[in-house]
Amino acid sequence: MRKIAIMGAGQSGLHLAIRLLKSGYDVTIVSERTAEEIFNGPPTGATYLFNDSLLLEKELGLDLWNDTACHSTAFNINFGTPDGNYAFSINSKTSKPGVSIDQRLKFYQWIKLFVKNGGKFIVSDTTPSDLLACTEQFDLVVVSSGKGPLAKLFERDDNKSTHEKPARKLVQLHINNFEHPEKTKFTSITLDAVMGAGEIITAPFYQKDDIQCAFLLIESIPGGPMDIFDDAKSGTELLKKSKEMLRSLLPWRYQAFENADIIRDDAFLKGSFTPIVRKPVVHLNSTSSVLGIGDTVILNDPIVGQGGNNATKMANLYAQEIIKHGDKPFDAAWMNKTFDKFWEYSKHVNRFCDIFLSPPAPYVVDILQAAIQQPEIASDFVNGFNNPAGLFPWLGDEEEARMYISGKMTPVQANG
Repeated sequence: MRKIAIMGAGQSGLHLAIRLLKSGYDVTIVSERTAEEIFNGPPTGATYLFNDSLLLEKELGLDLWNDTACHSTAFNINFGTPDGNYAFSINSKTSKPGVSIDQRLKFYQWIKLFVKNGGKFIVSDTTPSDLLACTEQFDLVVVSSGKGPLAKLFERDDNKSTHEKPARKLVQLHINNFEHPEKTKFTSITLDAVMGAGEIITAPFYQKDDIQCAFLLIESIPGGPMDIFDDAKSGTELLKKSKEMLRSLLPWRYQAFENADIIRDDAFLKGSFTPIVRKPVVHLNSTSSVLGIGDTVILNDPIVGQGGNNATKMANLYAQEIIKHGDKPFDAAWMNKTFDKFWEYSKHVNRFCDIFLSPPAPYVVDILQAAIQQPEIASDFVNGFNNPAGLFPWLGDEEEARMYISGKMTPVQANG
């Protein structure tokens, strides 16, 4: 039986571990925190999973909240201008539902399931020298440390990384409306974009204490009119400033948040990071290497909600390649080839993120305007969040966009 070690107990590491365990591998997870410490720890990013990722979890029996958490299919994208005016909207539905589960609850339950099914779970800080020792004990060592210290061992890939600094400042709040719930249903994903200022994303969120609420994610362009949260220290302060900003920049959306309240004062995240793609292999010496997965090697801004989805799909592909490899050694050549196979998908994810993080090119505006008139275009665009590769080449190239729009529009629509 081949022995696999996974450093980190996050979305990609746990998914990979449980998939390999169910396939007959001897799997050990090394985590810096116990399951209880993860559950009782500070909030993490409100990961929204689209249907393709949920199906991969369902295969493993990991969709533990299918009957309790609010799933959504409605998808609204609204655009406004910095002077507070509404511009236009795209409204459609995803073909299948998605959901956002508090990762503290998810990882706690998954760790318990992993151990119950025979997986080994070790709590320990891991240093580079520990990694080297692990390569002597295991057939393969996979690093799933997210933004943690081990990620810094992996070298930036300048050919694949497009950012030198954070593209957005991030504020996330877990909110609900206990006084007038009919005004703040949050039964859909909504992305409100204010040109030149940033974006606001809301979606249903199942919080770890069995509270069905919503997450509010504010993506502020540094130095722009949404960038007002540096001095706020508590969740209550952040929500107050959020409402002030909404009243000023998005008055057409303010009513939805007017009675919103934070579920508890520490139910927030605030910070920023630089999106990056790292080289997937660290050579510890002339013969020993480790492989990176998830945010360790592909870290995207959350603007189009791809982090957890990418991590899930990457774990699934890695598991397939590990199983397919049989008894052959997991050398650096195999590691690079495995990552490259996933990059053929993820390059579209990264491009999708970058399109949203940049001022829209004229042809992108043309696509958005066409989506207002043609429901099929709106559906293609919205369902691209589930599978960003399906948005290309037409979302990434002006000529391809022109041909795509022309093929979707009726003669009357095409002639205005």
